[in-house]
Amino acid sequence: MSIETRLSKLKLGDVLDQPIYQYINVFKNPGKLPINQIHIERTWQELKKNIPSNFNILNGSLEDVEKQAYLETKTEVIPALDKRWLPKVAFFNFEPLSLLHWEQANASFVVKNTLYIDSLDYLLKCDFHQFWCTVLFETSAVAAIQSLLLNPILPFESKYLQGEYLEVYRSVYNKFLLVYDKLLDFNKSEIEFMNLAFGLSKLKENKLLTLPIVITLTLLYKDSNLSFINKVTELYFKDTTEVEFYIQEVDTMIDQQLVVLEMIGGHVCGFDASATIVPITIEKRPPVFSLSWIYSVVSYLLYTLQTSSALFQVYKPGIEMALNKNFAYRLPFIYVKIYRELYELIDEREESKTQQELFKIVIDTMNAGRTEFVELFHTFISHCLDQALKYMGVPDTQQLYVETYIRLLSTALEDDYFICDYNATYSIATQNEMFESCCDVDSTRTQFIVSCIEKLPRNKKLMELSKLQRQTVEAVFRDFTPIVSDELEVEKSLPGPSRRDVVVENSEVERKIRNIMDMFPHLGDGFVLQCLQSYNYNPEDVINAILENNLPPHLTEIPFDSIRIPPEPELEKPVLAYRGKKPEYNDTLALLNDKSEIKAIKKLVLEGVQYNYDNIYDDEYDDRDDDNVAISITDNPVTEEMPIFNPNRQKSKVSEDEEESDVEETQKGASSDRNKMNFCENPAVLRERRATRYKAKQPVRMGGSSQGKAPDVVGKPKGQGQDKSTILNRQKKNVNKSSHANHNRKSGAQWKRSGGMIPS
Repeated sequence: MSIETRLSKLKLGDVLDQPIYQYINVFKNPGKLPINQIHIERTWQELKKNIPSNFNILNGSLEDVEKQAYLETKTEVIPALDKRWLPKVAFFNFEPLSLLHWEQANASFVVKNTLYIDSLDYLLKCDFHQFWCTVLFETSAVAAIQSLLLNPILPFESKYLQGEYLEVYRSVYNKFLLVYDKLLDFNKSEIEFMNLAFGLSKLKENKLLTLPIVITLTLLYKDSNLSFINKVTELYFKDTTEVEFYIQEVDTMIDQQLVVLEMIGGHVCGFDASATIVPITIEKRPPVFSLSWIYSVVSYLLYTLQTSSALFQVYKPGIEMALNKNFAYRLPFIYVKIYRELYELIDEREESKTQQELFKIVIDTMNAGRTEFVELFHTFISHCLDQALKYMGVPDTQQLYVETYIRLLSTALEDDYFICDYNATYSIATQNEMFESCCDVDSTRTQFIVSCIEKLPRNKKLMELSKLQRQTVEAVFRDFTPIVSDELEVEKSLPGPSRRDVVVENSEVERKIRNIMDMFPHLGDGFVLQCLQSYNYNPEDVINAILENNLPPHLTEIPFDSIRIPPEPELEKPVLAYRGKKPEYNDTLALLNDKSEIKAIKKLVLEGVQYNYDNIYDDEYDDRDDDNVAISITDNPVTEEMPIFNPNRQKSKVSEDEEESDVEETQKGASSDRNKMNFCENPAVLRERRATRYKAKQPVRMGGSSQGKAPDVVGKPKGQGQDKSTILNRQKKNVNKSSHANHNRKSGAQWKRSGGMIPS
């Protein structure tokens, strides 16, 4: 057995209140040099080699050792930062918390973390010299610090801790903050300080200041100690010589975050056949439903989203890098893809009753994850607005960020659930007004986006929820789909119409109405009925809401004295006695709703259609054979087979002059040859027939001119005088002008329809 081992077994603690081997502060720095540039004299005592063999070290006491002078003093000069200054102290690692299998997994949480608190206390009590010697050369101390950063308990998870678990958690995280703050303080006093570059290099060398650690510290303390986060961020990104390294590190982390989100979506919804699967820290989807697996997915998804948000918070240029990688444009699709499948998985599961605590944690984690999705997307929207304000004097650069903003909203518009949830949190109409106030924005495009959102059914549902005073993001997100059975307890505590149908007998409803009206006789039975329907027919809730004046808005708009109008009694349905086979349908509506024959009819129609171009005519008029082909024209489309019953028509025929009668006789012969089954005639024939009839009537309309020449209204050039005929023609032209349009669309369409030129 060695001397050191025997000394460790001496019962010296029974004599003194403190152990014999404790650190003594011997640090002196008269030259006020950095601690990494000075040497200190070290003095210690050891047992002599010539100890009598009859002296029992194990049973000896401190007085016996000092009395016999068995100790000798040694001295040496060593650097101030050296492992030989380290005392013998044991350090313990942090014990992580598991929300699954609470009693079995967390039995040692309090015990082990109490030892971890003692380790943190030791580091806090050390002076500057001893602290840095421990950090730089004691590997167990470094491992103890890193153990909490590798498995942190996020603030969201801490709300499920109670009792001694919560006390231990608070003590650990408060002391850990003090230790890290001490770790980043390189200048304690005039004689106890260290070069900043040297201290940062040692921290990075020991993996105590890396980008993942900066992100983790941001997640833990961004809400409670923002100044500490700013200090950590400034120190990490302080070295300007490593800018390229920082950019590469952030770029790699953005790629990793996007891959993790894609892999989570693949594990939940399934991978494509051509997809490249990258291993992540969640297991494959089990063949049998497992609520524990669901929790591992949603918690890992929440941590990934929070990590991305923290990254963009500590390193603003990363937002632009993520936009270039289309990171923001993938968020809406991943949001709807993952959460829609997760809600379908947990729909009406027996585990919601058998594992109520875990089921509640899963629902809360999903809601928190959806909140992080919206906040992360808003980070990119805010970045576009900030840059638009920054470049107010540079319209070209401004326009680039305006286009990015519109493209982000247009992409999110494809996923209705995400864009509606985002609009419920951050009003897009308000954001449009901000952009319009500082730069030139096409209001048509922005208004189109807003109008599309307002027409979505999801947006209308969220508007109804907002009227029920559910203003928080988590409360709105709780109603992603109407499948979460755990929402019933929330609904009972909130005024407003129920989303579940409660069946109550009419006699029971009447009794509840009378009970409420006995307490409030000034209320009408119609108003009371509306209140009962809104509160799941619970009269106690209705009475409390009326007394506390806490009725929802849609009930306050109803007059308090409104009277209930009873529904009309339903008529008794006649009993039909059928003779023979009973009809297949009960009523006409069922017959009209029968769609069973649609496919057969569609197939019959498609098979009967002959696709050829033989009967398609050319609408272009060809006048090459006008002089050689005689076309029969008729003025009266009515054939001989259709008798004329209009006496006015007979009278008008007798009064027509000879020329018009001759033309009609000539056209009548041609009309008799027309086939009455030829419904659609050639438009060329119709136009020729119309032109011939117009020429026949032209001499009468043109004032009796036999040549059909139009009257001269132009006359001689100005200044040479005009003939009397020209002046008369001008007067006739003005007199004969119509007071309204010289055509009638309705009559023209009717004429074309009668001729088969357009379908009727």
